[in-house]
Amino acid sequence: MPLDDLAGEALRGALRVVGRMLFELVFEILLKGTGHVVIRLFRPGKEPGDAACALVGLLVWAGVAAGAFLLHRQMTG
Repeated sequence: MPLDDLAGEALRGALRVVGRMLFELVFEILLKGTGHVVIRLFRPGKEPGDAACALVGLLVWAGVAAGAFLLHRQMTG
């Protein structure tokens, strides 16, 4: 059925676009944005690179998750 193939390809393409947008949202805003803010707090005169922002943002969110986990354990246990 040619219509089934066309519909499947269209749906696959649409889902790929939506997935890419979600990935960009998470990566660009949450990781790199957070890293950029943290780096700029400690080094206001320098413009940080993309890799440094991503790494620092990942470390910040890992620390937030670890802190939330430890706080949860402390309050419930």
